[in-house]
Amino acid sequence: MHIVRLLRGLGLALISAATALGLAAPAQAQGDVKAPGVPEGVYNVNIDGQATTEWEIFPLCVPVVGDLREPLLLPVACTLKITPKGQPGAEAVMVGGRWQFDYDTIDGKTCPDGSKAPQQTIYSFDPYNWVGTMKVIHGAVCGEQAAMVEVPLTMSFNRPLAIPVDQYPLICEPGGLRRCF
Repeated sequence: MHIVRLLRGLGLALISAATALGLAAPAQAQGDVKAPGVPEGVYNVNIDGQATTEWEIFPLCVPVVGDLREPLLLPVACTLKITPKGQPGAEAVMVGGRWQFDYDTIDGKTCPDGSKAPQQTIYSFDPYNWVGTMKVIHGAVCGEQAAMVEVPLTMSFNRPLAIPVDQYPLICEPGGLRRCF
């Protein structure tokens, strides 16, 4: 009988200790969580067949509306301001689970006779492994048929932005309705 009580007591103590450790770990780690899939900084971009270039990426996220009882760990209503070196900036949005932005240029394609024709360039990359594609599309111009060329691209972090951007998770005051910053 004493052994059964001892085993029950030991079992309850182990469950209590495991529960305390399990609850303490997420609370401690919460402040260290970065928003998944939202890049920020200067990235090296390798596009197949082209020289490596740099993109500056600034996240633009909008806070959510609600009672904020749960920690906000995921980005909400985010776009990315992407400025490839030597090109005008663009805004990337999530399309099919990938960041995507494009450039429509009236003089992007150079014809054999030296004249210019419009083309569209669409960049798309995975928010977790930074692998994607560049698609170049043009209509029936320069005596050619309409065409699309798709080449792979890879990205790697180079350095932080000169002025960092505060992003998710928001740090919220404890309790029911709370102020987040």
